[in-house]
Amino acid sequence: MPRWLRLAAGFLAFGGLGACVTEDTAYHFEYSPPPWACAPPRPGRTPAQAKPCSPSDPQGGPAPAILRGEPAKLDPQQQEVVIVGVTKWLKDRSSARFGPMQVVRDPRGPVVVCGWIDGHNGVGAYRGMSPYIGVLTGPRNDAEFLVVGIGVSARERAEVLSLCAEVGVTSL
Repeated sequence: MPRWLRLAAGFLAFGGLGACVTEDTAYHFEYSPPPWACAPPRPGRTPAQAKPCSPSDPQGGPAPAILRGEPAKLDPQQQEVVIVGVTKWLKDRSSARFGPMQVVRDPRGPVVVCGWIDGHNGVGAYRGMSPYIGVLTGPRNDAEFLVVGIGVSARERAEVLSLCAEVGVTSL
């Protein structure tokens, strides 16, 4: 069989195989506003971006799920809750190294935390700092940190940093 024919058959086979591979569906989700999207702002605050949630709203729908917040601070107990919440997602929890953490309070009340984390990968080497974002929920005595995302790949990193910027974290 001539070489050019084998090359053409190879390209045809790999091209057909490439058509069978689909994009990772984990990154394609359907957005539906969370139940608290229509919650009124905390007393004394009126978020500029929030839209009314009535069905007769001419703007067409609930308040945006993400509102720009104001900088806030965590007490040591809350910081510990964040650290425990993030380290749950690491392969080697004892290797966790945290970078700077920034906190923003959403006008509706939730506390959003953005920061940097590093830990050992499966081979036992540090990967480099990765950004994370999450929400601190519950009262101070019984708080829980829900991780929204950790940016390990370039795409995830861009998504996490974009979300952090959207909530009002100015520099990470």
